[in-house]
Amino acid sequence: MNFDLVSGSMRETIALPEGHIAGIIRPDTSLGITPLTDQMIASAIDNPIGSSCLEDRLEVSSKVAIVVDDATRPTPTRRIIPLVLQKLSKIGIPDKNIAITIATGLHRPTTSAERSLILGDDIIKRFDVADNEARNPDVYRFAGTIEGNKEIYLNKRVLDADFVITIGVVKSHAFAGFTGGAKSIVPGVASQRTIHENHCFYNIEYPRGVLGSCEMSATRKEMESAAKLINPYIINVVLGGSGEILFAVSGDVVEAHRAAVNFYKRIAARTIPEEVDIAIVYGGHAGSISFYQALFGCNVVKTTEHPILKKNGIVILYAECREGTGSLLFEQMMPAFPNASAILEHLATSKVVDDQWAVQFLATFIRDINVFVVSKGIKPEIADMLGIKLFQNAAEAVNKAIGLSKPDYRIALIENPDILIVNKE
Repeated sequence: MNFDLVSGSMRETIALPEGHIAGIIRPDTSLGITPLTDQMIASAIDNPIGSSCLEDRLEVSSKVAIVVDDATRPTPTRRIIPLVLQKLSKIGIPDKNIAITIATGLHRPTTSAERSLILGDDIIKRFDVADNEARNPDVYRFAGTIEGNKEIYLNKRVLDADFVITIGVVKSHAFAGFTGGAKSIVPGVASQRTIHENHCFYNIEYPRGVLGSCEMSATRKEMESAAKLINPYIINVVLGGSGEILFAVSGDVVEAHRAAVNFYKRIAARTIPEEVDIAIVYGGHAGSISFYQALFGCNVVKTTEHPILKKNGIVILYAECREGTGSLLFEQMMPAFPNASAILEHLATSKVVDDQWAVQFLATFIRDINVFVVSKGIKPEIADMLGIKLFQNAAEAVNKAIGLSKPDYRIALIENPDILIVNKE
């Protein structure tokens, strides 16, 4: 059987023996769901879950902080935020009372081109817009304490507001269960210290860090406790495979988020009846950006409640990674230790540093499975440093994987891991 693999600008067709294919897993586009119109989205904003409506919670004098996703998320902010601003204007809130913060967390700053794509030039000119500067202590203030006596520090742009609105997308996430909801606050507009404590080794270590379960995720629980300190009004959407908005919800940071999660699972939750020896993971927005983002696609076969990839199995990650590794910590830490177990022991007993969660995943992967990568953005010397096997094309990677497997090997193809939750039945 022939299969077309896509990641960013990369395209390739591969042939696989039909008798060895255990499953072809992709988001379900056969639900017959009509994409939402602007009027439908506006109606969702007007009819919150678990919260009073905006008219009842805002006054003309209210200072409003709007938090939006950065370029690592496919959130259609540019379509949603005008509807929010129209609503605030109708209530009587002037532009000068509205500040927009891009929830970069610890990610790099947004470029001017990215800001234009996220918000549109008109909104950038009209409003006070800034990134979250997680490493700048001057922009944060103590917001309160949550379980475990963890102190939460959030951006003053958010804490100085009378009311906080977040705009996000709900999809699967490697260790927070799902994106969206409280994730716009922590890590979105949190300080480096707060993000480090939330993204600590203990919280992320499987099964406390799990893809596709809010209830099992220790990280998600802490995010939500922190977000409740400021009680944001969330606006979350679920997207189809082409980026169309299939579902929108507003309201309480937990209740509204779970409504989006439940809808998302209809599209994304998939099972196959058996474990597989080889998983080919391709497509999706994140994998086109960097290895840091693409790596989390491997979680769809490794850190769900019932993972489908066998111990010592092979994942073939087909990812453009146009920005390279996306984190210098990969290049600094991976060659500094003799093996993956030593890296994990170091991370478990040391102070948290930026991006260590990605190194934690990579070390866990190369300890437990074989990671093959087909990418234009990763250089051979970097791949060697990371402990992954780099291939020029998918056909070469597949042939190598088959050669290392038993004669009765089983293969699964995972298309668009950004919006999938895959479990063994």
